[in-house]
Amino acid sequence: MIALTATTLGFVTAPMRSIFSMVLVGCLMCVAYAGAAWVSLTSILDLAAAIVCYDAGLLICLLGLHAVDRIRDRRRYV
Repeated sequence: MIALTATTLGFVTAPMRSIFSMVLVGCLMCVAYAGAAWVSLTSILDLAAAIVCYDAGLLICLLGLHAVDRIRDRRRYV
């Protein structure tokens, strides 16, 4: 569930194309993990999995957006 939520956050944040929003969401994930670690027992692997899945979601979505933009640019000149 952590991986699915983090990947979804990556997909939702990437279309904004704002570095500030991408970094802010990553920091908020760390703050949420700190709050969870404060009240219960959690593993650092949960945070690592969330960060890796968030980055993967960002990367996949940004690469997809870049590919769509390249296809649109090619179609304009034909």
